[in-house]
Amino acid sequence: MQRSFMHRVRSLVVSALHTAVDALVWVFRPVPSSVKNWLTVLFLGVVLLDIGLAYVYVVPSLENRLVHQKLNDLSGRSYAVATAIATAVNTDPSDLSYLKYAASVLDTQINARVVVIDPASLTVLTDSRLGLPLSVANYPVVAAAKRSGRVTIGEATIGATRYATAAVPVSTPLNSFHGIVLVSTPLTDLDHAVASVEHQILFAGGLALIATLFAGYLASYFIARRLKRIERGALSIASGDLSRPVLPGPPDEIGQLAVTFNMMGGRLREAFSQIEREKENVEVMLYDLAEGVIGVTAEGGIAVANPAAAALLGRALPSGAALADILPPDVAQALVETQADGDDRTIVVEFGARSLEASVYRVAHEAEVRNIVVLRDITEQARLDAARRDFIATASHELKTPLFSLSGFMELIDEGELDADTEKEFLSLMRQQVDRLTDLSLSLLDLSQVDSGAVRLEAGDIDITTLTRAVIAEFRPGAEGRGVSIEVTAPAELAAACDERRVSQVLRALLDNAVKFSPVGGTVTVGLTAETRGDGDGEEVVVTIADEGPGIPPDELDRVFERFFRGNGGSHKSGTGLGLSIARDMVELMGGTLTVRSDRGAGSTFTVRMPRIQG
Repeated sequence: MQRSFMHRVRSLVVSALHTAVDALVWVFRPVPSSVKNWLTVLFLGVVLLDIGLAYVYVVPSLENRLVHQKLNDLSGRSYAVATAIATAVNTDPSDLSYLKYAASVLDTQINARVVVIDPASLTVLTDSRLGLPLSVANYPVVAAAKRSGRVTIGEATIGATRYATAAVPVSTPLNSFHGIVLVSTPLTDLDHAVASVEHQILFAGGLALIATLFAGYLASYFIARRLKRIERGALSIASGDLSRPVLPGPPDEIGQLAVTFNMMGGRLREAFSQIEREKENVEVMLYDLAEGVIGVTAEGGIAVANPAAAALLGRALPSGAALADILPPDVAQALVETQADGDDRTIVVEFGARSLEASVYRVAHEAEVRNIVVLRDITEQARLDAARRDFIATASHELKTPLFSLSGFMELIDEGELDADTEKEFLSLMRQQVDRLTDLSLSLLDLSQVDSGAVRLEAGDIDITTLTRAVIAEFRPGAEGRGVSIEVTAPAELAAACDERRVSQVLRALLDNAVKFSPVGGTVTVGLTAETRGDGDGEEVVVTIADEGPGIPPDELDRVFERFFRGNGGSHKSGTGLGLSIARDMVELMGGTLTVRSDRGAGSTFTVRMPRIQG
């Protein structure tokens, strides 16, 4: 009760102070100070003081009297309740249902909750309102009645509700029953009554206050009120809130000022909204760019950096950090030179395993960001450029050699001084050189078709066993001439859904490499099997071609299928570097896979997997 009273008094004082401050503003802003103004303030103060005194005098005393009366009434009823409970116990001490019935009847008669509690364990024996939770610890009168052995009354607050409570010890010597009867009833009606009185007092005080204000400075009140609204609008704009327009009121000078003020606020809102949209667009573009972008201050510190820049440089780029300590030396020097002469620069640097293109730009307008550094990862582009240059050199060499040979042979044949056997040998050599040119041209054509998506496949049910043996037969004479044997392990028939010509092309490329890299006396092993797919959906034909060559270095194993790649180690670096790349592309176009496994010094194994056709 004391806490509630203090809360109401505090609310009243705060409200009174706000009203008094507003009144002082209304009085002294529109007109100079005068006796009339001070009298108005004095009347206002007297009214506020009267309201406060009336509230302090009436409300707490009224509440205390009502609570005291409620507790006294409850105390008187609790005696009657205790007597009725004792009578119920004496009627049939072994039957608690009669005791429950008595409590329920008493609840209905006095409109209060009746609870019988065991004093020893403070547990509930019966409760007239079983559906409602009850904790004995929330009712201090129970413990007090147990200690004193007398009727105890008091208040209890459970949740947000206050209750009037009374606890009466009950003892029946006839059957040795001991208990405490708790009677409780909410004080909600009392609180409503007090709140009604409070509202009446505050309402009456408000009427008196309004009458006093209107009697003093009615006109100045309205003028100051309207000016105050404009002032609050200005303060809102100053704090960044542009969403609160000012009510213009009558169309006089102050009204026109309010309209003009609202127009200014609307244009400011539009300007700030446009700036915010542009800022969001810039942030989205900046943070979604694959290129790294770093804004640099005049002092060389980081003003802003997107995530791509941090990823490319491999470290965090906090705002304010010195960029010269983070960038590669060449880029840092380019930044210093651009800051000095204002010229844009673009350089390419090697940064770890990456090739980075760094562009340094000068910002034309005066801002915190004076230079912009744009980083782009060109590792793949640099690798492809190097591979293409290597390929052009290799292709030129591959073209030059047979062309020079053909030219020389043709000159010798044109002279007509060769015998028949020599001329026949030269024609055979010329045919070999033409075959080399044809293979190179076909590889370039296949590469072009793969890139353009123009590869045409004639899929059918092909017997891979027969096809593989036929291709091996082509290579066996040449392999035996090099001292290399070819062994085949395959079932009698194994069908796959594929293009016969393209599969032959793939097998020739793999066998050519296997024979080429096998040492003298080595063996190329070809195996064909049928296995269940990794996803369990059907079977696939597996073709493995293993050699006993020097193997592939670990750092090159992931690149053997790259275009134009011919390896950096060993003595076998001939060819264009297109055979394995085209072979893998062809296998994948037919729905299969081509993989490689190799150990340095223990040879390499290429594995082709294609969907199997089951008869």
